[in-house]
Amino acid sequence: MIGIIGAGHLGTAVIAALHSRNHQQIIASRRDAAQIQQVAEQYGILGTTSNVYAAEKADIVVVAVKPYMIEQVGEEIKDAVHNKLVVSLAAAKGISYLEKIMPQARVARVMTGIFVEDEIAAYALGSRSDGKDAGVIKYIFRAAVQVHEDALADRTWIACDAGLMAKGIQSKIGALPNLQKEDARQMYAATLEGIAKSLKAGLTGDEIFDLVAGPGSFTGKLEQSLHDAGYYKTLKECVERTVTACKG
Repeated sequence: MIGIIGAGHLGTAVIAALHSRNHQQIIASRRDAAQIQQVAEQYGILGTTSNVYAAEKADIVVVAVKPYMIEQVGEEIKDAVHNKLVVSLAAAKGISYLEKIMPQARVARVMTGIFVEDEIAAYALGSRSDGKDAGVIKYIFRAAVQVHEDALADRTWIACDAGLMAKGIQSKIGALPNLQKEDARQMYAATLEGIAKSLKAGLTGDEIFDLVAGPGSFTGKLEQSLHDAGYYKTLKECVERTVTACKG
């Protein structure tokens, strides 16, 4: 039984990813009774408003709450997770911190994005992890890469960037004067799939750009305008600020 503590957007995405692989031995918790009932009915799982009950019933516990709630939740469930694997999805709360508030648990951290089923997660194991914990994490998150804990903050930026990219695309669609919005959305979606295929094939961002922006191309001029306006400098600063904040 896998327990999901905090069935909000990210926790529910983990449930959906497991459900898509026909895993239904799940118990999820959320404070709002109506919302957890809706999630439970949608995915055919057990739902509860009690974090402690969910942790007691589960063999593996995934904590999907905001970083500021980790200490409170850890104190709540610490007696219920004795010798269990507890996987935290929270940024900026390190393994050593988690092991202090849940001293009898085997702790791991995982960073992923909201599209859990499609994304590649990054994970780091705690000092008490056993030989099976990595396999459990890879089962839950389907595609997961083990990294040094410091690299989890870098993975957090990628999770943030999904929302930022989507926001940027929406702004551009809104500026297009003639295309129907739905047509533009589908065109962007197909283009993003093409970029994804190219990245998976091993091309770098610069190489993809070169395929689009030949000598004297309009795309090249647009890129130069972005460079001159300090776009890439600002983006680099945003990345650095996010990574620093997510290291705690």
